[in-house]
Order: sequence, then C-alpha cells, then structure tokens
Amino acid sequence: MLPVGREGFTVRVLRVGSSAPVGVGFVVSERHILTCAHVVNAALSRDKRFQDRPGDDARIQVEFAILGDADGGPLRGCKIDAWAPPPKSGVAGGDVAGLVLVGEGLPEGAGPALLVDPHAPHHPEVEVFGYPDDPPRRTRGTWTTLHLRGAVGGGLVQLDDNSTSAIRAQPGYSGSPAIVKEDAGDAVAGMLAVASLDKDTGDAYAIPVSQLIDAWPDVLADRTIPPCPYRGLRSFTAADAAQGLFVGRNEEINQLRGMVTHQPLVVVAGASGVGKSSLISAGLIPAVEHDGWLTAAFRPGDKPFSALAKILTVLELPDRALTSDDLARWTNRLQAEELYELGSELALLRGTLILVHVDQLEEIFDSTACPPEVARRFLDMLLDMEQSHGDYLRMVGTLRSDFLPYLAALPDAGNRLRERLFILSPMGKNRLPQVITQPAEATGVRYEDGLVKRIAADTGGGNGLALLEFTLEELWHHQQQRRITFADYYGINGVTGALSGYAERAYQG
Repeated sequence: MLPVGREGFTVRVLRVGSSAPVGVGFVVSERHILTCAHVVNAALSRDKRFQDRPGDDARIQVEFAILGDADGGPLRGCKIDAWAPPPKSGVAGGDVAGLVLVGEGLPEGAGPALLVDPHAPHHPEVEVFGYPDDPPRRTRGTWTTLHLRGAVGGGLVQLDDNSTSAIRAQPGYSGSPAIVKEDAGDAVAGMLAVASLDKDTGDAYAIPVSQLIDAWPDVLADRTIPPCPYRGLRSFTAADAAQGLFVGRNEEINQLRGMVTHQPLVVVAGASGVGKSSLISAGLIPAVEHDGWLTAAFRPGDKPFSALAKILTVLELPDRALTSDDLARWTNRLQAEELYELGSELALLRGTLILVHVDQLEEIFDSTACPPEVARRFLDMLLDMEQSHGDYLRMVGTLRSDFLPYLAALPDAGNRLRERLFILSPMGKNRLPQVITQPAEATGVRYEDGLVKRIAADTGGGNGLALLEFTLEELWHHQQQRRITFADYYGINGVTGALSGYAERAYQG
C-alpha cells in the first residue's frame, strides 16, 4: 500500500454540536485516529485537564477538512477507545486519546500516516497544522514549521518556533501530527501536545511515537516503521556489522583475514558497487579489532603522502590535537624511510598490531589532481612493504578493477603483488535471500511469501548488490504493519524501476 500524504491523514476535531475546531488529530489505521485527551475534553465542553475517561456513549466528530472544498470536508463520528488523561498540572505525562470511527469508514483519499521515531540530526524540522487565533485562521487552518530540539523531561520532545514561519504554534495546534519528510513522503514523528501562549518563548512540546504506542499498544504496536536496516548506495560500517546488518560475506571475510595475517599489503579489487569498502569497514576491521588490533582508514585523494601521514600521526598521538609540525614530520619520514619500518616502530609504541585501510586507491590515478610522479612513488612505497620481524603493520587497499591495468603497469608489479591481490566477485544468487531477509528480521519486519525470491531474481546476481540495497531502502517505508508485500514492491517498479523513479522525483524537485 502506498502511503498517503498529510492531506489524507490530518483531521480537525470539532466541538460537539458545533462546527468550531478545538484541535487536530491524525489517522493511524483504517478506523483509528489519535488526538490529545485535552482536545477531547474541549470537544465535550469539559475542563481541559479533566481526568476521567468519557463514557462509552460519548461521540466526537472529526472533519477531513483538507480533503474538502469551500463547503467543508467529509465528517465522521468517533467513540473514545484509549485514554491517557492530561497532566493535572504542568506539561508532562499522558494526554493521549484514541478514537475509533463509528459507522462509515475513511473517506476517499484518506489513509493512515507513516509513524516514525524522531531523530533530531536527520529531521531538524517538523511541520504542524492548526487553527490559530493569532493571526486568526480559525476557518481554514494553516501549517507552520518548528525546529525539533530533542527530548526533555517527562518524555516529551521540545519544538521551537522557526524564525522564518509567519505563524507560531499555539493552542489551536494541539493534537496535530508532527510531520517530517521521509523518502517515501510525509511521516509522523509525534503528536503536538502543548503549545505556549507566551509570544516570547514560543515553547511547544510533542509526544513521541514511542509514548503514543505505550498509550494505545493494541492499535499502534505494529504501525511504526523501524529504522531502515538497508544502506542504499552507502557503504556498510562497523556499527552495521555490530547490529547484524552486514551479511552474506563471511567466506570472503575469513579469506581476507588469512591474507592480512601473512602479508603486509593486500589489495582488494572488484567492480564498482560490488562491496569492497563494506567488506573492509564492516567485515575485516571488526574482525581484527576483536583480536585487539588498532585500525585506521583514509582516502588518498590528491595528496596521498599527507593523507597517510595524518593517519599515522593520529595513531601515534591519539589524545592530542595535531599540529602542522606533526604532519610535516611524518610526511618527511614517509618519503625518506621504509613504510614497514615506520609501521613497526609505531606498533611497538602503541603495543599492538595496526591495520590501515587505504580506501578508493584509484583516486591517485587521476592525473589532473594527483601528479603521476607522486602516485608512482606512493604505490612503490606500498608495494615495497616487506615482512618485518614483528609483523606489526598491515595495509589493505581497495581498488576498482578497471584500474588494475594502471597498477600492473608499474615495474615488477606482478612479483610485488603475488599473493597480495584479493579479487572480490559479485555475490551469488544463493546468498541474496539472506541479504534481503536477515536485516529485516532483526527489526521484526517480514516479506510476503515468494517476494524475496522475486527480488533476488530481479537483482540479476551480486553485480546488482548496490542497486538491491537501494531498492530495499526505497521499499522499506511502504510497509504496513511490519510487512512488505508484492503490491509495495511493484508500487516502486521493482529493482529495475526504483532508481529511475527516485532520479525522476529528484529531477522534478
């Protein structure tokens, strides 16, 4: 099922016997709506902090105002199913009411909102809808933007006024969904519960999705979208490996671990998107760190000696701010001494073995950025690494396979690379189902029977691993009740259409 936009899940709550709005709510399932308990109290003409749950015969009327026209929007009647009373004083605790439609179902164009937990770095702003008095917008309502600041006492999330918004949040916004933008469209990160009348502070607070679930678990427990376990076009990291999200490469990790044990330099070559960086970052590095090794990574860019010097300086002086003198000292030493001897000295100083990852080694072959003579000297330094008595320093580089001829053209490269070249091949189709299902299962999400097999077949083997991850990330936010279906998959046009669809949306935007 494709998610609906804000106009399809936002409702206004009306005072009983009147068309006047007292607050806002939002649809969370085919028959369920959330709002604040104090909004329900206002609709029933009770004191806003009244604690007792309304009787079973109480009815609340909601209007799908944004779906309507000049004559108004579709109206629906609701009864109260869940009740967490508003706080007796202050702003902390409770204030959730769960409504169930009575009689007719949702009008055409309406549907449940996607529910996600808020993460301030990813969602710095939220949008809320309401019916303010200042300036008066009680007839049609209006949107405003708030900054998401993070959690405060009582489990609430603080929202601050956006200085660019013409209208600040105020009591007429109570019960509004706090809307954030996801790749799949509008999503709800919480419910606005408190908006200050104080023009100087502009304080507003939202109840996060996690607390909404606690207030109405029977309806909301399976409605949230867990954090996406797929990495799209990004590389996997050690943190992903710790969460069990990097799967399907155990054989290659073990093989590479064995090579690194016996060789001071290993070059991992493979096609673009095959997973070279992920194999090192989420596979090899966690494995050797488990054995007590120190690790570091860098990209050579157009100044490979300086980039490596910075990493070695950090390894030597991990608790000190680096200076230009530190960097110059290591840069000079790299060009005057053997790398394996310097590495052995550094490893002895730190008291453990060291692995340094040179990511995207092909960058030094860009002659417009890195002078060919500098690139040749840097590669010679790596290829000339020899076994030191303590075997203290290990270097592992990742290289796109279409740049292998450049590496092979170096004098005596064949002998110097013998037993040091690791070719990473595309993942076989038999391993793709594990890549698809295992991360989802870790978050309690399942695929419709037969869908995993269909996706694996459409991927065309491990050559499409990056495209597969991208497709799964796009598909993730279309799930309903922790389940991904064929309809969701075909809704994004499958593996072949997911990227083109995303590109078209980006272009149109």
